[in-house]
Amino acid sequence: MPRWLFTLMQVLGEGQPEVLHQRMYRFDEPQSLRRVHRWHADVVLPMLCEALPEHRPALLALQSLHQRAALGLSGRQGEWRATLKPVLLALYRRAYAYETAYAQAHASAMTYGLAPTNTVMIAEHFGDAEAFAVYYAQLNTEASATAFAQAHAAANAEISSRAFATDDADAYAQVCAASARVCVWACAQTDEQRNVLFNRLAEGLIQHLPALQSHSTGERHE
Repeated sequence: MPRWLFTLMQVLGEGQPEVLHQRMYRFDEPQSLRRVHRWHADVVLPMLCEALPEHRPALLALQSLHQRAALGLSGRQGEWRATLKPVLLALYRRAYAYETAYAQAHASAMTYGLAPTNTVMIAEHFGDAEAFAVYYAQLNTEASATAFAQAHAAANAEISSRAFATDDADAYAQVCAASARVCVWACAQTDEQRNVLFNRLAEGLIQHLPALQSHSTGERHE
């Protein structure tokens, strides 16, 4: 079994990869990513378009690249990088745990603002501790979310673009788990919603795998 497939099974199976394993075949051509591209084009990108309609143009551009690659037209690394980067930035920014980070920053700022040694300064510049906490939490959380998105998107785009341009299955295995997770976390708010989307991606992946089953003997491997 290709390493990327095993890795995806761990993510999409949500702790029960054996359920997926029983439904998948072994492969004659484990290095091929053409079915991966078809899965992205037919399953992953449509899901993202539904959840992030404001980013539809960038998502459709990426879908087009995957459709071409599924036909054997891999494209250039620079083309993949330029197309992946805005999509990944949007996904990682959307997937960032903004509310949790904001609450933590707000609580920390309130503690600082209510400290006796800071009350005069806080009153002079912000009016009260709550106003300071809101200002600090917004500033801090926005900066953290932006840094998070930029760092992860840059790393993912670099590896993914190389994997897709050169049909490098080993490179794809390095990022497929993170890519699947960020797609789901960008599209869902609750654990229940995320489980539904993980299942949707898993079912879509399974549907795109049979054409890669062993053709040498005509046998199906369980």
